[in-house]
Amino acid sequence: MTGHLRFAVLRWHRDDEPRRLRGLNRFTLASLCLTVVLLGAPGHEALALIMGGVGNKPIRDPGWPKGAAALFNHEGRVAYWEGPPFGGGEWHSECRGDAKALNTVLAGFSQLDVKSKRVVVHDGVGHSFWLNPNREAAKRASATIDWSLMVWVPANWGALRRLPADLNRVDPREAAKGPPAQIDVYVGGGIRWADVSMPDGLDLIDQRLEAHGFTQADGIVVEGKVVDLANQRPIAAQMRLERIETLPTGGYRYVNVAETTADAQGHWVLKKAPAGWNRIVIEAKGFVPRVAGHAQFEDHPAWASYDSGLLPSAPVSGVVTDDRGLPLEDVALQFHDVVATAGGRYESTHEYAVKTGADGRFQFSHLPPGKASIWVRKKGYVRPGLGQPITMPMDDITLEMTMSGHIKIKVDFKDNPPGGYIVHMNPVGGAAVGKWSGSGNINAMNELAFEDVPPGRYVVYGQPNPGSEDQQTKSVTVDLLGGVTTELILKAK
Repeated sequence: MTGHLRFAVLRWHRDDEPRRLRGLNRFTLASLCLTVVLLGAPGHEALALIMGGVGNKPIRDPGWPKGAAALFNHEGRVAYWEGPPFGGGEWHSECRGDAKALNTVLAGFSQLDVKSKRVVVHDGVGHSFWLNPNREAAKRASATIDWSLMVWVPANWGALRRLPADLNRVDPREAAKGPPAQIDVYVGGGIRWADVSMPDGLDLIDQRLEAHGFTQADGIVVEGKVVDLANQRPIAAQMRLERIETLPTGGYRYVNVAETTADAQGHWVLKKAPAGWNRIVIEAKGFVPRVAGHAQFEDHPAWASYDSGLLPSAPVSGVVTDDRGLPLEDVALQFHDVVATAGGRYESTHEYAVKTGADGRFQFSHLPPGKASIWVRKKGYVRPGLGQPITMPMDDITLEMTMSGHIKIKVDFKDNPPGGYIVHMNPVGGAAVGKWSGSGNINAMNELAFEDVPPGRYVVYGQPNPGSEDQQTKSVTVDLLGGVTTELILKAK
């Protein structure tokens, strides 16, 4: 099979948000490359590459637990792919077969050297992500599967755990068990669950309607429980199901399509939920609202659970000044890596963002008790380094910004310029975490500008794009000053 590049728009659920842009050099030409627009984090959009392919030609073991290769390369495999986009190492094998074939796979699965081995049973027919990433109706019949296997490369899972909260989707309650392995079984096609033999040592998660006291007549059933994370007491909260709509101009709109109220024990249930891309919102008076999850409900009866915990507001207030101590108006502040003291990552329905007033002051109340980092942005100013770590609640924090530098770079070509040319700018000593670096292609006037750069000493050079090191210009060192625009000419070789 000849490798090729596929472009697609994918609604990626929040639980699997992008983590790292993957390269192509690690994969063979027999593999396919899927470029996806990741929409599972409303308010943010990113391009990423998901690697995979079709068929059951054996895949070389990239470092899976012992015994996983035989299961992953099952003769019934119709497709495979590797995720998540940031980090990689989470491999998925999508298969077809009967209960006899599945029983053989389950027997081998029970012997894997993995602490957390889960088998999840679903109503309905399974559909391959790789064969139909955009859930096109015309491709559904040809993309059916009976089960899928997910297995991690342990080293990648460990790297994922070390990422910031905004990118790390590892449940802290499950982290101690190490990287999980999972088989998802779909009983709406060629497999009857009564014919499946479950070996000892596997955790069964039965998501069939009948296993939870519901019937096919109840349609899509969503339920959950809400507690106060501070004391684990139940909350009679409001649950709201919102359809996520992508706007033509960018961004998202959330449309309320159904709602219900939890009882005194904090339990809520919604029957006959609409199919589509939705988010589950939990609210209660005196608490910070929370998105309990995102779900793409197929158009067939199914069951899903979204337990959640809420925390009261922990406001943060303060002031942003320049380096002379004068207040700065209209500074945009964003709170990243929001982690609650209990319950881990906390995604609110409110954007974690606020602006300063005329007096430079700000106050934001839609935060839970916990930790976060503040990033500030204002044209003409910069705050060097990474975001400011904070603990919520916090009063009267002072954030200082300094006037930024600007540079205009022109490339002087002896002859006609090449088809593409790129300019790099790094701090003296090389690029490093917390320090500004930049690169970009020149325009039709052979120019490139970098705006709002932290003052300091930088090294600038250019080269054809594509090109090699021996085509680089002589490096030029420049000192950028706050509030000053520096002009520089690079002489191309």
